[in-house]
Amino acid sequence: MGVDLPPLDGVHRLTGALDALASSPVDRRKPPVVVFEDGSGLGTRYVNAYRKRLRGQDGKGIVPHAVVGRDILDHAVDDPEPEPDVVLMDKIAEQFDSTMPPLTRGDAGLPLPTYWVCRTVLDTDVGVGLPHQQRKILVRALYEEWQERTPGLPQLRELVNADGVMQKLGIFFILLVALPTQWFYGWWLNRTKRFRWFAQQVGRANVPALGFFDAAVHLGVQGALRHNAALRQSLLLEALAMDLTRATGRGLFNPRRRRRIWPFTVLLPHTGDTEGAPAQRLLDAFLALRTRERDTWPRRLRRRAVPMLFIAASPVPAPDGVADSQDAADGDSEGSARSAQQGANALQELLAGKALPPGTERDGQLTVALGGPARAAVRDWLERYMAVPVRRVSGWSAYAGWLTTMVLLGALISLGFVLKPDPDPPCRDSWTAAGVRVGVDTEKPRAQDACYFTRSADQKLLRDLQDRVRRQNAAVERHGSPYATVVFLAPLTADPKGGSGQLTPPGVLQLRGAVQAMERYNEQALEFDSTKPGLRMLVANVGYAYRQAPTVVKRVNELAADDPTITAVIGIAQSRDESVKAINQLSADLPVIGASVTGDFMTTEAPHYFQTQPTSRHMARALARRVVELRRVKALVIYDDRDRYSTNLKKDLDEELRTRHVTLQPPAIIRDSPREQFGVQDRLDELAARICTLGRTDGITLYAARGNALPRVLNAVQGRCGAGEVREFPFLTADANVLIEYPELRKSASLETFTAVDLTYVAFSTDRHSDRDSGRDAFRAAAAAIGRVWNPENPPRASNVLQQLLSGIEVQDNIDNRRPFTIPPDTRVPAGRPLYLCTVRHVIHAAPSCRKVNGEP
Repeated sequence: MGVDLPPLDGVHRLTGALDALASSPVDRRKPPVVVFEDGSGLGTRYVNAYRKRLRGQDGKGIVPHAVVGRDILDHAVDDPEPEPDVVLMDKIAEQFDSTMPPLTRGDAGLPLPTYWVCRTVLDTDVGVGLPHQQRKILVRALYEEWQERTPGLPQLRELVNADGVMQKLGIFFILLVALPTQWFYGWWLNRTKRFRWFAQQVGRANVPALGFFDAAVHLGVQGALRHNAALRQSLLLEALAMDLTRATGRGLFNPRRRRRIWPFTVLLPHTGDTEGAPAQRLLDAFLALRTRERDTWPRRLRRRAVPMLFIAASPVPAPDGVADSQDAADGDSEGSARSAQQGANALQELLAGKALPPGTERDGQLTVALGGPARAAVRDWLERYMAVPVRRVSGWSAYAGWLTTMVLLGALISLGFVLKPDPDPPCRDSWTAAGVRVGVDTEKPRAQDACYFTRSADQKLLRDLQDRVRRQNAAVERHGSPYATVVFLAPLTADPKGGSGQLTPPGVLQLRGAVQAMERYNEQALEFDSTKPGLRMLVANVGYAYRQAPTVVKRVNELAADDPTITAVIGIAQSRDESVKAINQLSADLPVIGASVTGDFMTTEAPHYFQTQPTSRHMARALARRVVELRRVKALVIYDDRDRYSTNLKKDLDEELRTRHVTLQPPAIIRDSPREQFGVQDRLDELAARICTLGRTDGITLYAARGNALPRVLNAVQGRCGAGEVREFPFLTADANVLIEYPELRKSASLETFTAVDLTYVAFSTDRHSDRDSGRDAFRAAAAAIGRVWNPENPPRASNVLQQLLSGIEVQDNIDNRRPFTIPPDTRVPAGRPLYLCTVRHVIHAAPSCRKVNGEP
């Protein structure tokens, strides 16, 4: 008959509570870790005997379970080839699959795609070559593993490899199916939400990784983190937990397989001795996973608890008299193990929806010490109830998803025929293009008509700024006095295809400064100074890199022709050929004021454009001074040969550095989007080696490309040069403000994490809000010009404001009295505006250290 459950006092109630927990649906309740702790072997006896309750008389599983017995632990420790933790996790996954009840097993058993991807990573030898070569090897191995577990693909491959006609068609199959499929599978692995947690976990081991493959190469057979047993087991456990969480969800579109809804049980009879060290580490890793937030998991999995129930035995002797002491009877001592009856009470509270009382060691662990006399009534109960109650998944529930979808689809179609189209639809001045919303935000601040340039879960800052603009516009209109309108025109959405590393355009941050300035200005004008006009704002999004600028600018011109209050355009945000074209396509009467635009060519090629910040020439001069100050005699310039802003800045840097007798190295090219690299991306490791060598030989690196590509370069430098091993290498850049300022920045792009470089960048203000301050300056310049020509009896037009700006304007107001500046009538570039050199501190969330380029504090 095997080993039976010990019929001790309270054991029947504890067993009944465990049975109910093992057969209850998992929703948001977190199954606990139950640890039996005693010095007489009763705990090990209980855990071994409980296995019989999870199987039917035919030997098949009632509840999927895994038993990590002495034989598995001995095999894991004695086998010299695999790691004990890997063997342990494989055995658990194998037993889960073999003990699945027939009604929930399905045709393909228990699918564990995430787990087997991670196992393939551990089994793959990626070698010690360059990172891109290692990634290619890993992609190939993962693709072959995916083929093997995908129904139909192995058979199709055998058919293609057979003799005859199909073998002749094999080359067409490889070109048209196999190669595109392999590329897409690798692309999907690196971007899917299913593996975002993987890169984050590896990143905590001080290995910066921008994606799944950057992290995975460190876990291969010869990877730098391959021998980190705790990390290996944590990764495998989290992958298994994610798959099990998906398996316990009610599948809406998979009627062939009825989903499980109750937890998977792990039995650990031995956890505390030497042979059981991997099992104890597994228990610790599960407790850590159970309690921490899984913020990188897909949202539908994040809302549910991990469906794993651990029942373990620890041979650590319990204190004398625990079961019989008054403290144990009362259950008031948080640090002592509970009796069987007290453990049953705690589990009953959990089943009733209450929180689990604090355990003896940590949150989520319930420690029980078996003891006391044997009871005939307990033995009788255990003989009557010998198995966990069977809960069958009803057949109709597997089709509920299809039925619900069909009903909802029919209802939507019916509503489409019944409801008439709105003759005046909302968002009439904005539209969807290339996957994002562009155009002009002219809507009223009504929730049903709110037209946002971004989805609710993406760039929340931009969404909030649009709401604030609407509220300001409504307040100005309610005031009843004459007002003027300013258009903020800039790229406000990142690459919709996700090809560039850009997180958000700097235009969003500059819009934040402009909105803050407008709120401050209207507070003064509407309440305290009747001589000033109220100012409204229209927000115009020209799309990523000005791709929808012609259509948006055309609509702005139409609005300006119908609305004489539109008197100025601000923003622009980027120095591009497309920026100049957009400015010149605007009405010739509309003055345009740039925020942090610095290109030397902007004012010369756009006659009604004005800058609020110094040009690229000034920035190059500041960076060159820093090179001399650091006593560096050689310089490497990194730039984008297809970006006019970057080539402009590189030219200025070359001239300034030559003037100061700094030897120029052959430049390096880094382009905005990885899709446009054409081999450049593959040479990142080579570029990192050049930077490391240059830093050790009195040289310096200057980055003149767009800031969104900067983390890719720094990540390669971090891996090549080594962080903390040698002194940081000096690294200068002109465009990094968005990486400093953006509040929703990914950790992988946070500049303070790249400790291998001493990074200094150019800023327009003394703190981390440089783009915000430049946006505020652009609005202040427009407000000052409008105020100069304002006459409430005869409100000025855009041409009046343009003439005022062409005559020169001084900007000094109560919006930001610490930043006065002048736009002269000749160059249209402000004279005497200070530039700042800011050094990134390698402390999380620490403000950068800034000073004026001329050395003043």
